[in-house]
Amino acid sequence: MDATRALAVQHRTIEALFDNLALETRRRPRATAVSRLAEELLAHLIAEEQVFYPAVQRALEPAPAARKTRHEHLALRVGLGRLLETSLGDATFSQRIDALKGSFAQHVRDEEAQVFPRFMSAVPEAQREALGAEILSSRPSVWMVTTAGRAAAPARGEEWASRGRVLARRAP
Repeated sequence: MDATRALAVQHRTIEALFDNLALETRRRPRATAVSRLAEELLAHLIAEEQVFYPAVQRALEPAPAARKTRHEHLALRVGLGRLLETSLGDATFSQRIDALKGSFAQHVRDEEAQVFPRFMSAVPEAQREALGAEILSSRPSVWMVTTAGRAAAPARGEEWASRGRVLARRAP
């Protein structure tokens, strides 16, 4: 899978998790939805920071977009941290979700409209495919794909990209 396609799939997965979180009103499922969102968002940011953006910097001349991306990622991490330290019943919880969702939406718009097209025109398909495989395999193995609430084998590659539901499995 092409690197930009892999990241776009992650974008859609995270957007769907935001939507699911907005619809969930029960406390325990809402807490699980927040956990899933946090895991997916962090996995996405790590893949971009460790795999995709170093390749972007090699392929494209250094540009202000790299600095903007670092600021966007920092804003997403700060917003996620604020959300995770807020109680589900706190009056600011929904506001913090909305702020994080807005930051993520801006990140997606910038990347998909500006960075991806430039990268696709500058990097050969075979190289984009190899980067896509690296992005898909970069997911930490402590996260597990779930089906109907049951943990399956650690997800790797396109399997992970094509499924959006995750459950954290913490080491003892």
